[in-house]
Amino acid sequence: MNLNEMQNVWNSPRNNLPAEEQQHLAQRFTRQMIRRRRFQAIWLTSTFIWLTIITAVVLRIISLDKIKPGQEWALFPLLIVLWAFAIHFLRRFLRPAAAKARGEIPIMDSLRAALVSNREARLHLKLVGVLYGIMIPLLVLAMHQLQTVGKASDRELISMAVFFGAVLLVCGVTILIRYFRCLQPQGHQLDVLLKQLADEG
Repeated sequence: MNLNEMQNVWNSPRNNLPAEEQQHLAQRFTRQMIRRRRFQAIWLTSTFIWLTIITAVVLRIISLDKIKPGQEWALFPLLIVLWAFAIHFLRRFLRPAAAKARGEIPIMDSLRAALVSNREARLHLKLVGVLYGIMIPLLVLAMHQLQTVGKASDRELISMAVFFGAVLLVCGVTILIRYFRCLQPQGHQLDVLLKQLADEG
C-alpha cells in the first residue's frame, strides 16, 4: 500500500462518523480517561501515605538508636529506591498530556506522533526496569540483615521472600510482555512504515 492509498483509507467515509456518533465516542473516551486518572490518583495517594508511614517508623527507630550502624544499612537505600519509584510515577501523572490533534491531520504526522509516544513508553519501562534492578539486591540484602540481627525468623524470612518474589515476578513479567510483545513490535512497524512512506513521497 502506497501513500496515496493510505491517505484514501485515512480519509474514507468509514473514518468520518456522523456527529452524534463522534460525540458519543468522545464522551465514552472521556469517561474512561477520568476513571483511569481517578484510579491513578488513588493509587499514588495511598502509595505516598504508606511510604511516609514506613519512613517515619524507620526514622523513629533510628532516633531511638534501635538500629546500629553497619547492621541494617541496606534499609536506607531501599527506601530511597522506593521513593524514586513513587516520584517517577507522580511526575508522569502530573505531566500534562499533549494536546490531541483533530482527525484531519496528515497521516505522516499521525504516524510520527504515534512513534514518539511509543518511544516514550519504552523509555518509561526501561527506567522502571533499572529501578527494579537496583531494588532487588537491596531488598535481598535488607532481608538478610533483618535475619542476622534477629528481627526476622527463618519462617518470616521465607514468607517475605515468597511474597516479595511473587510480586516482583508478576510485575517483571508484565513489564517484559508489554515491552517485547507490544511496544517493541509496534515501534518497529511504525518506523518501517514511516521510512517506506518517506521513500515513496
